[in-house]
Amino acid sequence: MRQRHRPSTIRNWPDPFDAAAELDWGVPRFGRRLLSEHLDQSHDGASRRETVVAGHIRRLRRLLPAPPASILDAGCGPGLYALRLAALGHSVTGVDVNASALSHARRESVGQRLRAQTRFRRCDLRELDMDDAGFDAALLVYYVLEAFPRADQPRVLRRVARALRPGGLLIAELRLRPDQPPGRTSWWETVDGSVLSARRHLLLGDATYEPARHTYVLREAAIFDDGRVALTQTSGWLCPYDRIPRLFGRGGFAVMAVYDGWTGSRATALSESVLVVARASSGAVRRSARASRG
Repeated sequence: MRQRHRPSTIRNWPDPFDAAAELDWGVPRFGRRLLSEHLDQSHDGASRRETVVAGHIRRLRRLLPAPPASILDAGCGPGLYALRLAALGHSVTGVDVNASALSHARRESVGQRLRAQTRFRRCDLRELDMDDAGFDAALLVYYVLEAFPRADQPRVLRRVARALRPGGLLIAELRLRPDQPPGRTSWWETVDGSVLSARRHLLLGDATYEPARHTYVLREAAIFDDGRVALTQTSGWLCPYDRIPRLFGRGGFAVMAVYDGWTGSRATALSESVLVVARASSGAVRRSARASRG
């Protein structure tokens, strides 16, 4: 996040994945504030509400191997999916960059008596190193993959493929488009605190969707009484429907099915989000390992 001293310095249109403005979920001060958003049951902005997660778990029970299975939850946040899967009898390893979210997941695992079935570790998925872990399945849910630039997404998939056994299952949730029309929408409000600061401030926000570039950027700026401005954004590259097999193929996976969101219906190019079910082959895993080392 970059501090800016005048509102006029904020660009009219954001640059997707701008390193100077992109929110780093691994920064502790943001991680602590993000955890409260993860756990807030009034919205689905950071993590889904518990009722929504419970419905998704019912769907995952039909797609995942029967318990006990070893599952990698890549981008697990505070463990909302991981802990529920562990309660079903699976052995679950969750990885995330947010240390505060992981600490919460560990505390919950103890409180729910699931410590023996769960493990949580801090890691950027681009650097995930769990060679020969031999997981039976992996999850990339709530649009985790789109948070990486287009060039990095195959790299993330290859890292996940290396952690799976041959034939291991991957379930990945992707958005094909956001829930807004092309262009920009904007808003403002006065808040007592946000991800940007625990102090009261004026919060300006906008969201831009560019279909031609398949990019979506959510941007927020906090303006304080002394005139200081803090800006952050989160970007996404949304893989088009017809490119999904190629993207996952580059990551070492063969796509088995693509569903319309969390339903059991097959997806189409008109779907807003999809659930991709893919498998890693032994040859694909070996190739992805060589590519990652190179």
